[in-house]
Amino acid sequence: MKKFLSFLMFVALLALAACGGNDDPAPTQGNDDSETEISILLSKPEIAKEFEVAVNEFGKENNVKVTIIPLAGSNLFERMTSLYSSGNAPTISMISAEFETFKDRFLDLSNEPWMDNVQAGMTDFVTVEDQVLGMPLTVEAFGYIYNKEVLDAAVGGEFDPTAVKTHDDFRSLLEKIAALEGVDAIHVSPMDWSLGAHLSNPFFAAQSSDRDERHQFMQDMIDGNVSLEDNEVFNDWVTTLDLMKEFNSSKNSPLSPQYDDGALALASGNVGLWFMGNWAYPQLKEIDPEGNYGFLPVPISNDAADFGNTQISVGVPSYLVVDKSQNSEEQQEAAKKFLNWLVSTEAGQEHYVTGLNLIPVFDGFSIKPEDSLSLSILDYMSGDDTLEWMNSYYPADGFAAMGSSMQKYISDNSDKAEFTKEFEDYWKSVK
Repeated sequence: MKKFLSFLMFVALLALAACGGNDDPAPTQGNDDSETEISILLSKPEIAKEFEVAVNEFGKENNVKVTIIPLAGSNLFERMTSLYSSGNAPTISMISAEFETFKDRFLDLSNEPWMDNVQAGMTDFVTVEDQVLGMPLTVEAFGYIYNKEVLDAAVGGEFDPTAVKTHDDFRSLLEKIAALEGVDAIHVSPMDWSLGAHLSNPFFAAQSSDRDERHQFMQDMIDGNVSLEDNEVFNDWVTTLDLMKEFNSSKNSPLSPQYDDGALALASGNVGLWFMGNWAYPQLKEIDPEGNYGFLPVPISNDAADFGNTQISVGVPSYLVVDKSQNSEEQQEAAKKFLNWLVSTEAGQEHYVTGLNLIPVFDGFSIKPEDSLSLSILDYMSGDDTLEWMNSYYPADGFAAMGSSMQKYISDNSDKAEFTKEFEDYWKSVK
């Protein structure tokens, strides 16, 4: 009963948010010193410390008081629903899949100065009827992060990531790493967001090199027109999961590791590979400032020519949007000023690249990324060897549902038939 009542409360909050709910007139802001007050809902806790440093400098330069709102244990959708329903909408929100639900509340940013420099395609997701309603924060990538020193030792020379294009290549590499004394082949982080949002992406993205076809596949999943048992990409992708299970450094307790365990294992040279994204670089650098890392694609078949075997998943993880429904015009102007400051000024760019470790999606940046992971991503991007982030189009509960099924599979609490059925059943339940 308690769970049912909680569910009813959540539905009520969602209804309020979706239909306009508890909007109050835009409040008048500012104190006796004419300091404007704005708030930013931060959905990337891994950069919280560096983000606070950046907003503090912006605030001092521009007489703006900036308050950072954390997720506070909620997921982003729940947090936004709660804040909007209580009339406390953040001035700026860092969002992704939540865009579709809340888009009517966001300010048109089409005429902002940064629009002149944003790279092609980066605002497509947040463009509605020719209005750009969000600024892309950066691009990120995920795949197998490798410790180059470990892999050089494993292959007995200079490791070449382009040499791993098939399941057989991948197995051979895992065996060579595992043969090193005191080294395990791969660390698998069991968090639902890592499995359900990221590791699931190659399955959807590799369905076709044609964007329309892979998006149609996702719709076919929803319509119940897909038999995963007969889907070649799905079966090959499960083979990749099986390889990760077999060589997992925590295969005796696969659901035990925490996020930090992966960074420590890779940077310390205790494993050769870790499935994760470049947002982990600050933790890797903190453990081993001299470490050299790169990305290896997730091979999803045994045919080197198949789409997906030589690409890594690259996309825009978050967009910065400005609320127009519960924040004053003065606050909206201060928010737009912050967005421009972050990507257009020397001080902002310094924080963006060096402090926040973000990869620019704007031309004309005077400061360039220099870390090995960012450079690896830029190499894949320059060669057009990237997979679309299909996870941006997952339903709000998609990663949690698929992540749960993947946790059961990698911990041997379900077999392939059960795993397959859970995936199909989830997508058929999407409305």
